[in-house]
Amino acid sequence: MGQLFGSLQKPKYTLPPELWHHCWSFLAFQDLLNVSSTCRSFRFICKDLLFKHITTTIPYKHTVRHIFQPRNEDAARIRRAHRLLGRLHALQSDSDAWEVLGLVETWSIKTYGSPAPLEETEIMQYDKTSFPFVQPSTSIFLVLPSCRNLRVLNISDIYMGEERWSALTKIPQLECLNMERCDLSFTGNSMKLKVVSIIYEAHRDPPLVPPPTSRLISSLFNIQHLERLTLLDLTFSDSFLLEIGRLGQFEKLKHLSVVVPEAHINTLFAFLDRTPSLTSLTISNFSTMAKPSKPVLQSVIPNLMAYDGFPTLVPVLLPGRPVNAVCLRMNHRTDPQASLGNPFGVYDNNVICKALDDCSASSRAVHDLMLSPYHPTPDSMQDIVRIHPNLRHLRLDILRTPNINMGVDVEEPMSLIMDMLADRMEVRDSDNFSRHPLFLISGFLNWIANGHLPLPEKLETLHLQYYQKSVTFCGDIAKQRLLVPKISAAYPALREIEMGTTRWWRKGDRWSYEVFRYEV
Repeated sequence: MGQLFGSLQKPKYTLPPELWHHCWSFLAFQDLLNVSSTCRSFRFICKDLLFKHITTTIPYKHTVRHIFQPRNEDAARIRRAHRLLGRLHALQSDSDAWEVLGLVETWSIKTYGSPAPLEETEIMQYDKTSFPFVQPSTSIFLVLPSCRNLRVLNISDIYMGEERWSALTKIPQLECLNMERCDLSFTGNSMKLKVVSIIYEAHRDPPLVPPPTSRLISSLFNIQHLERLTLLDLTFSDSFLLEIGRLGQFEKLKHLSVVVPEAHINTLFAFLDRTPSLTSLTISNFSTMAKPSKPVLQSVIPNLMAYDGFPTLVPVLLPGRPVNAVCLRMNHRTDPQASLGNPFGVYDNNVICKALDDCSASSRAVHDLMLSPYHPTPDSMQDIVRIHPNLRHLRLDILRTPNINMGVDVEEPMSLIMDMLADRMEVRDSDNFSRHPLFLISGFLNWIANGHLPLPEKLETLHLQYYQKSVTFCGDIAKQRLLVPKISAAYPALREIEMGTTRWWRKGDRWSYEVFRYEV
């Protein structure tokens, strides 16, 4: 470790180290690593940035076995596994590691290979000199308590046994714990976590572990510290909510994101009654939503300011509360047995208009609105302008289909056909708005620029993307350069238009654009 990182004693500088630190903070990790290798001064400056965030990928049984019984196609994974084993061994055995671990603020631990950990009995058959300690994931957790500034821990696909939980409770400054697809079977002493996220979206194949115990609940969710809670465990979210509600009042909890089975809607509202400071509520798309069986008192979540969920709960949650940011998810499932895409739900203008009208019952004017999915029509856009004239921010996830009542063909979904059609039409060279259908973002902009679709007069930002598209490409800058000034002239308050990977923004009278980087 000492040979790798060199002396950590403070060197002399020709410029203030804060200036260099600011410059290097914009570099990608590999570039930062190269800069740190140029001289002793830069190595000292870069070390804070290099070790502030660490990601460790653990090899599982399939990969570790191939370290000793290799196959040709496993060469890359074997090299990664060897590097991991060497780094973990260095962290455990090198005295210089103490200062390095003190720099870590965020650590992410994930796995690759077949999801079956290598047991200690299986390790014994291998050469101890090549595999110097037991299960790599266990070794990592034993190192974590030495990270005296570690505040954020992300864990994916790990079985959380007694030894690992015990290590977590010993991390002195841990504030945020994010766990994805982790089996929760044990916990130790209570933790002082401000942020907890538990995600397990295996709704078809639930984990073969028992429901969360009262001991686990009391350890994870500290009523005196918890500020943000995400429960997207499709198997045990209801159990979590039921047990958490029994702990007492969560006075500091401000943000809640949860998946709710229809049978447990009353459990959700019983928990909400214990969150007087809650300002933001998100209902996951995986939920099957219904209205609570009992009236909801005005004293429940009186400070709610942001709602992200289905229109079903808008008449229950918004009236009399200061909600000014709303995301309406119009793809709610009415059948608990329905799959996520079948049926989609109802998209006619009457449903949208009623949902928008219900939003206006908030005690504050809605300034931030999102509709997902959304089929733009002149009537539906007119409803937005008429009901919410004070909108400042509008985001639309455009549904790529010309027929708003179209059914879903399981064998060959019409949405795929329309995607293919839309992709071809997007590249056509035409400035005639009638040639650009409204289910395309290019058509949407054309209709606005030519005065056929209205926007709220006070609108400042407009974000457009395609529904259920991880990356939305709208890269025809030449056409956008003609449309954006026309839209800006009609709506002088507008200062930003974002379309997937392209963003236009205005400074003074001049509009500039940028194309976002994306990963394939």
